[in-house]
Amino acid sequence: LSLKLERADKLVNGLAGEKVRWEASLGNFDEQQRHLFGDCIISAAFMSYAGPFGADFRQVLISEWMAMTKELHILVTAGFSFAGFMAKPTDVRTWNIQGLPADDFSTENGVLATSG
Repeated sequence: LSLKLERADKLVNGLAGEKVRWEASLGNFDEQQRHLFGDCIISAAFMSYAGPFGADFRQVLISEWMAMTKELHILVTAGFSFAGFMAKPTDVRTWNIQGLPADDFSTENGVLATSG
């Protein structure tokens, strides 16, 4: 009986830690939801226009688009990353294992090639 109580205590304490993690995740989820529209606009513009350009000019484009969304009072995630927004981490990892360099430019190209 004491072994069962000990295990139950460990389970309850473990779940208490999960509650804290879930509450933090919900706060993050709400923040992501507020920025979703702006992030989608920037991503759509990136997919439509940024493909043929190099990494430096892509960053210029993103900065300009973010400035435009700010002028229009559209929220965008601070430090927006096209690859971070559009790519699944498991896909990126698979691409890296298959030889795609791990830099942002290559990952963006991977997203453009597979999402177009």
